[in-house]
Amino acid sequence: MEWIGIAGTLFIILAFTMNGELKIRIFDLIGALLFIIYGVTIRSFSTILLNVVLVVVQAYKLLRRRSE
Repeated sequence: MEWIGIAGTLFIILAFTMNGELKIRIFDLIGALLFIIYGVTIRSFSTILLNVVLVVVQAYKLLRRRSE
């Protein structure tokens, strides 16, 4: 299951290299979702907690942006 963590890492790194808020938030959201799955597989509460918070923040920002 290490590949899930690696995929999450790649999505977050890609988010840092992108331009445009929408792309950054989407890639970061995907990376955080992958890290939640990874955290569950390795039973790491801190990894799960951090990434759940990131998913909530990114989803909120995306939904707020959509309604504007």
